[in-house]
Amino acid sequence: MRNKAKFHSTLCKFSVSVLLTALCSCMADTQHLAFLPIGNDGWTHADTLTYTIAPQEGYTYGGISLLLHTEGYTYENIALGVTIRQDTTLLYHEQRSYRLDRSAPKSGIGRRCDYTLPIGNVTLCDTLPTTIILTQQIDQPVLTGIREVGISMSKPLPKPGEAVWKVEW
Repeated sequence: MRNKAKFHSTLCKFSVSVLLTALCSCMADTQHLAFLPIGNDGWTHADTLTYTIAPQEGYTYGGISLLLHTEGYTYENIALGVTIRQDTTLLYHEQRSYRLDRSAPKSGIGRRCDYTLPIGNVTLCDTLPTTIILTQQIDQPVLTGIREVGISMSKPLPKPGEAVWKVEW
């Protein structure tokens, strides 16, 4: 009985990894996609998420988005400090606030939702490494319910007013 449960667990993990690989491979315009986990204790004001991205040869203009995976996140908004540097040059620094759509019915375990939050189009030099630093700026000492935050670099993002996508589980 124990071996059967172990087999099903391994099969489930394998299936999820194949599904994620297939989904990421469908995004042909995405040059870089990286996720950093948030600990079970939550995300405090002292915590920073730092993404270091190697030079993207032949790719000088990119749309940058945040990918927010939540499970049981109880707030309807999020505010983040976003800093983008290439080598020692500051390209972008701003506090971004997003209102999360809570109107759609939730499904799955723990009300899991995935959000794509656009930062904007940033001109990047294709010979320099890029560093993106995120800090949480909401008026709560600790944010819980965020499982991981990702960075996506792709073709230029839609103009304001154009639709952005959200995936619900």
